[in-house]
Amino acid sequence: MSEQQRLSTFLYGMAQSLIAHDDFTILPQEQAEGQGRPSLLLMRRKFQSLQVIQLVPADGLTVEQIQAFTEREAKNFGEHQRSQNTYSLTVFIFSQWRSEENLRAITAATRYLGYLKTIGAAAVAVDLSRGVLGEWPTGPAVKGISVEPLRDLVAHYPNANYPDELLYRSKEQWEAQLVELSNRRVERIESKMNHSAKTTVTYALLALTVLIFLIARMDASQEFLYRGLMVPELIRQGEFYRLLTPVFFHYEVSHIFFNMWSLWVLGKVAERIYGSKRYLAVYLLAGIAGCLLSFAFNDNPSLGASGAIFGLMGALLAFGRHDQKAFSMTIGSSVYYMLAINLVMSFLVPRIDYWGHLGGLAGGFLVGMAVGVPGYRSQKINWKWGAAFLAYVVITFTLGLETS
Repeated sequence: MSEQQRLSTFLYGMAQSLIAHDDFTILPQEQAEGQGRPSLLLMRRKFQSLQVIQLVPADGLTVEQIQAFTEREAKNFGEHQRSQNTYSLTVFIFSQWRSEENLRAITAATRYLGYLKTIGAAAVAVDLSRGVLGEWPTGPAVKGISVEPLRDLVAHYPNANYPDELLYRSKEQWEAQLVELSNRRVERIESKMNHSAKTTVTYALLALTVLIFLIARMDASQEFLYRGLMVPELIRQGEFYRLLTPVFFHYEVSHIFFNMWSLWVLGKVAERIYGSKRYLAVYLLAGIAGCLLSFAFNDNPSLGASGAIFGLMGALLAFGRHDQKAFSMTIGSSVYYMLAINLVMSFLVPRIDYWGHLGGLAGGFLVGMAVGVPGYRSQKINWKWGAAFLAYVVITFTLGLETS
């Protein structure tokens, strides 16, 4: 058993930890002729950022050479990569003893490059002979990386007894195993989106809402439309159905077009994640929650599916609580973007019932947390979140009744 074999085993073990704990993907690399200790490259996309990690065997490299290497890495990013939020972490791995000063110098060498120039390049050194992981950098290059499993791997290295099956494993065998592990992690995340699932409820809601809109347009007296309005005074007189019917009524073509487009985009995603029954519960209860907050604080009649649409965004935010990794690597940035745009429009565009929007958002989040997501430990009803939604209903309904 050679030190080179132990080092290679450690290197691939560190890559495996990053894949298993943090959903990185390994990128196969060609090994130069005569290079016994190839570097490994891993990447992960999170929201709109791309994190790249390079594991570099660094025996024989001086601190000056490492600084020069890091400078080249930083310059390789350039303006285009910075605009794409790409960040790089290089881990220099030494099997021979290095002083604490040298380890700290490697981390310090990248601070200027990484932060004052906002390039996002960082580095850390590993001294395997003593089982020491150097000072861990901060910033976007290392955000969300589980450092403790890496620290444990390093600490155990000096006394580690690797089995022959690992020590004599070829580069091709290691890469095949890690690529398979990466693919399984990606498939696990993509499976949460359940792209093959039918979205029957979304189509039904679209059809029903459009049908009601057409019927209302054909009624010249507008009596049919009036029956669907959220009218606070009539709710106080006992017409409680008006806390739900406004979800299916719209004033104008532009009004229903924007809401149905949003339902088409968000509804299919939410239905695939939550399943048809949970999704329908989210949509209807979020719509009621929006009407309740409007009932409590807005004395003007209102209608539209916007509260329920905001509820879908709230439910997708709840999905981020159920599975933060899957959320951040798939729909997270899109949900935040759509939510920000819609919130701004709610407060800037005249005649928009922002109380209904905020109520729908809150209701959708609470219901999404309460009903859970199929396939997770949280798939069962969470009665605490259910109680929170019920408390919301009681409080807003009471406030609405007391308003005159």
